[in-house]
Amino acid sequence: MHLEQMATSQWLLARVAQGESDIYQTETSAEKQLALLGRASTERVRLERSFTSAMRELERLQQKRQACPRQPAQTAQTAQATPPPVHPPAGPQGPYPDYPMPEGTTDHPVLCAPAPTDSR
Repeated sequence: MHLEQMATSQWLLARVAQGESDIYQTETSAEKQLALLGRASTERVRLERSFTSAMRELERLQQKRQACPRQPAQTAQTAQATPPPVHPPAGPQGPYPDYPMPEGTTDHPVLCAPAPTDSR
């Protein structure tokens, strides 16, 4: 994501530079040129800040990754050499309860509430 942000910012900065060049070459009043150049300058600063913050964050993540000790990668041979664990079949969980389970939920007030009408 950070690399994509850097690439996008760089591309947009090139477009802003081309736009500034076009502003200088147009035959408009000085006031209009200054207004357009002011907006282009604001956009340039925003894009440069975006590029710089993405670059710093990418560098921080790279340093963090380099600081972490690497665990050895498991090769395909060692993965095949170790068989999957075998679990014994599940037996009875315990004695059955002494009380009978209800057959239905007709007495339960929440489950017996009338269905709301569809207002669509």
